[in-house]
Amino acid sequence: MGEKRVVLPIRGPFLFHESVVRFQNSPDELINCYDGEAFRRVVHNAAGGHFLLEARSGGKSQVEMRLLAPGKINGDMVEAGERTLRHILAADLNLAPFYRMAREDARLAPIVKAFRGLKPVRYGTLFEALLTAITTQQVNLTFGGRIRARVVKRWGERLSLNGKIHYAFPSPGRIARTRVSSYRNLQFSERKAEYVIGAAQEVASGALDEAALAALSSEAAIERLVQLRGIGRWTAEQALLRALGRVDVLPAGDLGVQKVVGRYCYGEDKVSEAKVRIWEKKWAPWGSLAMTYLFAAWRKGIAPSR
Repeated sequence: MGEKRVVLPIRGPFLFHESVVRFQNSPDELINCYDGEAFRRVVHNAAGGHFLLEARSGGKSQVEMRLLAPGKINGDMVEAGERTLRHILAADLNLAPFYRMAREDARLAPIVKAFRGLKPVRYGTLFEALLTAITTQQVNLTFGGRIRARVVKRWGERLSLNGKIHYAFPSPGRIARTRVSSYRNLQFSERKAEYVIGAAQEVASGALDEAALAALSSEAAIERLVQLRGIGRWTAEQALLRALGRVDVLPAGDLGVQKVVGRYCYGEDKVSEAKVRIWEKKWAPWGSLAMTYLFAAWRKGIAPSR
């Protein structure tokens, strides 16, 4: 078995645990796995096959990356691992402008200070972000994660290392060839299965190109995504944030977002989407960055500033 270790520098302070802990939302998570110490994910090797990417905190400004594969680890695999990990950890995101804005916000300032170095983690691809969002439409995160895990187990490629099976996220080409009837035993509704297959077909055919979408403004990208069947604004905003790192996009229709904004900005249990949009404008263009910090405070049980 091949193994390679690399230390990746991260610009500025970086809170590894607080950033990747979001991947523990579902106990059934099979792709972005975090056990409290190490993050693991199977990465596709362009030359064929897959390898396991493992990451741990290396201090305030670096991450320790470890690659594992049945055969030899080559330079292309190291490059793919670094590229994937930097994308998922939002290593390219400069937090300095957001911090300058947050210092002037009495609600955000103490929270940002407490979690300095926190970054909003991303999914590997646009298709992964779309499928993840679709599976959590109008259901809780636990159930969404459960049915998504069933898709991964059925159509994701397997990687066996040291007697343990790891799963790769299914390719859009493979999902595009599936039938709606195949999802009935996975507890998918017929419509949700159609949405997943439709999104896969758009990506696999090239009709929906991630690079082309990235070149659009956030609003134009949302308009493009909502043209897909079953993709509303909430799903589009989730996909843009988690796949392309668009921190200016805030999924204001999300129940969790409405609760956290209600708690920290209004002193209420929950507020309307319209009230969330008010704060989205105040925090622009860092709406989802602000939300990332508020959720961190919520998880830690930090009370709102008076």
